[in-house]
Amino acid sequence: MENIDLAREYILQTNKHVFLTGKAGTGKTTLLREIQKNSIKKTVTTAPTGVAAINAGGMTLHSFFQLPFGMFIPQEYRSFDQNVSVTTPGSLFQNLKLSKTKRDLINELELLIIDEVSMLRCDTLDCIDLILRQVRKKPEQAFGGVQVLFIGDLFQLPPVVNDENWSVLSSYYDTPFFFSAQVFQQTEMLNVELDKVYRQSDETFIQLLNHVRNNEMTEEDFELLNKRYEPESIYGLENYITLCTHNWKADKINISQLQRLEADEMEFEAEMWGDFPERTYPTEQKLVLKQGAQIMFIKNDTSLDKKYFNGKLATIKRIYYDEIVVNFFDTREEFSVKKETWKNIRYHFDAGTNKVEEEEIGAFTQYPIKLAWAVTIHKSQGLTFEKAVIDAGQSFAAGQVYVALSRCTSLEGMYLLTPIHPDAIKTEAKIVAYSKDTQAKKNELKNKLQDAKTEYAKHLLLKAFDWSKMIVNANELKDLVLEKQIPNKEQANEMATQVLYKVIEQKEIADKFLKHLHALFTTDDIDFLQERMRKAIDYFGISMSQQVIAPLHAHIEEMKSKSRIKKYLEEIVLIEKLFIYKLQEIEKLQFNGTIFYQGPTFFDTQSIEEIEIKASAKAQKGDSHKETLSLYQSGKTVAEIASLRALTEGTIENHLSKFIATGEVNIHDFVSKQQLKEISEIIESNKSLSLTELKAILSENYSYSQLRMAQSYFQSLKKQ
Repeated sequence: MENIDLAREYILQTNKHVFLTGKAGTGKTTLLREIQKNSIKKTVTTAPTGVAAINAGGMTLHSFFQLPFGMFIPQEYRSFDQNVSVTTPGSLFQNLKLSKTKRDLINELELLIIDEVSMLRCDTLDCIDLILRQVRKKPEQAFGGVQVLFIGDLFQLPPVVNDENWSVLSSYYDTPFFFSAQVFQQTEMLNVELDKVYRQSDETFIQLLNHVRNNEMTEEDFELLNKRYEPESIYGLENYITLCTHNWKADKINISQLQRLEADEMEFEAEMWGDFPERTYPTEQKLVLKQGAQIMFIKNDTSLDKKYFNGKLATIKRIYYDEIVVNFFDTREEFSVKKETWKNIRYHFDAGTNKVEEEEIGAFTQYPIKLAWAVTIHKSQGLTFEKAVIDAGQSFAAGQVYVALSRCTSLEGMYLLTPIHPDAIKTEAKIVAYSKDTQAKKNELKNKLQDAKTEYAKHLLLKAFDWSKMIVNANELKDLVLEKQIPNKEQANEMATQVLYKVIEQKEIADKFLKHLHALFTTDDIDFLQERMRKAIDYFGISMSQQVIAPLHAHIEEMKSKSRIKKYLEEIVLIEKLFIYKLQEIEKLQFNGTIFYQGPTFFDTQSIEEIEIKASAKAQKGDSHKETLSLYQSGKTVAEIASLRALTEGTIENHLSKFIATGEVNIHDFVSKQQLKEISEIIESNKSLSLTELKAILSENYSYSQLRMAQSYFQSLKKQ
């Protein structure tokens, strides 16, 4: 079995924590995309930095977990310099303010992906571990029971930690790297190294890169490498890119080369909306280009043509106001560049689909290119160049020389601006030792795979008969019926009470069956397991469909024809869907390829889908907000509209607040300039305030409707 297949099976078919590593060009990013596309687990992708998160199609770890800045100490501290920012387990939860939406998401999470993990510091990972344990209420399980996939190459960019911080952290950790986190003293992480190199094919060059990577350079290796130092040849090179250690060097080369071109400058401004921080911009907000400029693509072609990839070089042949035409270096083919969009996303758990969903909160649209006579080694990570000049003589970070050299496809296509000396190649000895230990355990990983799959299959069986969420949902149904003003309320309350009673009864039986399952797992009698599972599925399938879902569904059928209960109908349909998802989980159970139930579904979901469509259509038909707007625009007052529509004045004002951002309602009809100024000052001083907190500060001077309108107004200003 190839290592990439081994990694894929461990990630998708077990719940083991996996460190997916490998040399540059071995396909880590390709496998990441495959996992994101194919995993049926509730998955979130993260990275330590903003740029890495955008490239990985995810969020930063700090944003997702709302991590504190500074250091995290895994024990209550003794005493530290007051100028050093330190968070401890105690202070972490005093300041951590996670919304209900975020907590719901964390509780549903099954697979957490952390890309570019070489940059993740050990204390940050311990902080994440503690948050997951606490929020998920599983303090004894590493990462709160969430499977974690770490992706990266430790020989590339290391974590940032200064001497002052390390003087504190070194009391708790052997190295700053993520694998030194204390959580790994309590759990196993499986290391899978991708070993097939796709970027280079020259075995001599591959071996040289391995020696650079592992601190195994010999005199012969340095001699071979420094043969590429040919200063007399460099200045006549064409179609090459220079890899520099510092930003100012790359900027100087690019600006100088651009100024040498006689063509007119053309500017292309990026289009942005929503939340897209400047530090995460994938290319310049204002691209300044000329005909003849050397450029690099900074994104893979998302079209079916696949004409370019991240790092492909080209020359601008001509520029129009709305078109950039380039010639690729390798094929000389002409290509008209189209704009691309990078999305800034956040995640939420959608109970209606039972999935972790992505929500786009901002976007950056620009031509996917940048000037490329030079680029920093840091920004070249993940790119591939057939022709490059390496300026690594002033290498200042561990792994920089390796990153630069490994961007190249061959020795022949690479030149050195300065010779490479032994002191420029810095690789942590503990990284080398850790990597060699990983390689030595390859056979052990293969032998453990089947046991890991079996263990995960058992986990899924046990999870299916955990009835705790069913109890929560049944209680929510009971509360919903009691709180809402609905027709035939007494009858509805009786239905909800009976459903809750039946779910409690089912939980008692499920708890007993869980104990029985644990006993069954100690035997190897698959036939007996299959027999017991079939009986359990039959019992719970019939009980759930007939005693829980059917009475609730009959109630929904009755309610769908009633008026003015749209919100109630939406909420009660969602509860029914949650019951149905649990039923489907039971129906689809299998164990190591053995499917327990192959009969018809216990409850036909077609009718519930029809109800959702009708509820949606009903909402569109009434279009309550637009009806209010139409009356308002006709000159009627809020009081008059409320009387006409039999609604409260507050509800009418809430309807109108939806149209502040569109300009269809004038904010100053409801909130004066002086009031807006006062609200703005409060919001600016604390941007995380909820509407309730804002109302508490401003007391009785403002209504909730006015505050909603002000928030909508300020948000519309940001998008302009």
